[in-house]
Amino acid sequence: MTITPPSNIPVAFDYTSKDYFSIREELIARIQDRVPNWTAADPADFGVALVEAFAYMGDLLSYYIDRSVNEAFLTTATQRESVLNIAQTYGYIPAGYRSASVELEFSNNSGSSVTIPEGTVVTGDVVVGDTVTTLYFTTGAGVVVPAKVGSTPGSETVTATHGRSVILVAEDVTADGELIGTSTGQPGMSFELGETPVSDGSIQILVQDGDIFTKWSQVQHIIDYGPTDQVFTATTDEDNIVTVTFGDGVSGVIPTLYAEIRAKYTVGGGEEGNIEADTIDTLDYLPGLSEIQVSAIKSAITVTNPDVAIGGADPEETNQIRVAAALALRANNRAVTLQDYADLSLAVTGVGKANATAAVWSSVTVYIAPTRNTTDQDESPGLDSLGNPTEEWDTIQTNVESYLADKILLGTSVTVSPPVYVDIVVSVDYTKLDQYTATEVEAAIKNQLLTDFGYTEIGFQETLYPQDIEFSILQVSGVKAAKATSFYKDGGSVALNTSLVAGADEIFRLKESNINLT
Repeated sequence: MTITPPSNIPVAFDYTSKDYFSIREELIARIQDRVPNWTAADPADFGVALVEAFAYMGDLLSYYIDRSVNEAFLTTATQRESVLNIAQTYGYIPAGYRSASVELEFSNNSGSSVTIPEGTVVTGDVVVGDTVTTLYFTTGAGVVVPAKVGSTPGSETVTATHGRSVILVAEDVTADGELIGTSTGQPGMSFELGETPVSDGSIQILVQDGDIFTKWSQVQHIIDYGPTDQVFTATTDEDNIVTVTFGDGVSGVIPTLYAEIRAKYTVGGGEEGNIEADTIDTLDYLPGLSEIQVSAIKSAITVTNPDVAIGGADPEETNQIRVAAALALRANNRAVTLQDYADLSLAVTGVGKANATAAVWSSVTVYIAPTRNTTDQDESPGLDSLGNPTEEWDTIQTNVESYLADKILLGTSVTVSPPVYVDIVVSVDYTKLDQYTATEVEAAIKNQLLTDFGYTEIGFQETLYPQDIEFSILQVSGVKAAKATSFYKDGGSVALNTSLVAGADEIFRLKESNINLT
């Protein structure tokens, strides 16, 4: 008997045929090569049913394979977990919850001065959705409130931040913090913090060292440190659970076997902390005082917040991570060009915008601004109402300076500076469609402009054109035509400039009050 040897010629197959109908036709064509008389014309044919079952399963498998492959790339991943994991491999640590800050005013109605200790917790109720939620704010310094003079209460102000210590929240805690685990002596140990949300920059890790606990340092990347450095990193997953990770003995010390690991951190943060004025009204906790002392202070002192709180923000949005992580990777951990300085600064947690400029190579100025989400409302991120840098900006400035220190050219000095916000004024003539009212169209136009030209969409040293304004307005339902009649920097000449160019340190800002519609 003669046996025909198998052919070594590869079978041609169209690998783009991945949907049900394409797979079905390919299978029928393959079978007809072997069984020419089979026409696949009868739907009741068992062979047709079998082919269609295989085509159905092939379609499903192709879909899931494509989706899985997409999750491996930063630009196509749809799941936040995937984006976070890819960003971490790039060395980028996204910003988590950031705490709002607010100025508190304590009023003393007694005849004696009253000392309010640092770490005092005050509260106020807000409505989130349909639920009344109590928000906690903690003072950052102690103050002495003077006594009442005549009918005028004594008053003193102090800054507080959204959140309170985990020691006041969790159950399994001591003065050294929440017990998050015990060392197994293994490389790269990880432990989850028990409470959420965790305010960025507030984590303190204390590792048992005999009878005492030693404070370890939080760093961006453990790989940058040596075998004797007591460091850890903190990452946040898609559910906003924070994980603390230690070194492997080569990069970072491994905590001693059986050592208790405790954490202190602030539970709080997020955009809900950007409360309205006069929201805070209750003294909740005064540290280090007896019940009698606390009772006496509460009877004498009232507290409120005369102004709104600013700076609170939710974790960095997924699309922001896509952009910033790629830029951080491009710099390759070395600052050579001005773009490298800006891109590396974006790799620092909490930095949302960065720009670098220099007259000579040996002196570089980096302008930075904090991360914000599209729903955040503060008009000058990183700056207070007087235009001075906030505590949040001071923190990221310090972190950027530290991060760039070993990445710059020898002999180069770096100055990290805050942004300058420049208001722009826009006047537009528009024509609406008849079925829409002027009120609803103008509200939609303003919302569109504030979105397209909001903080998250505008960077340093941008160039804007009147056509940008017109194009944005034409995307609004109900608008038939639009023409920008004036477009200028606030305080500048009232004219329709061909373009507006921001300086190296400037970020354009558009307020609702500066949008004029006719």
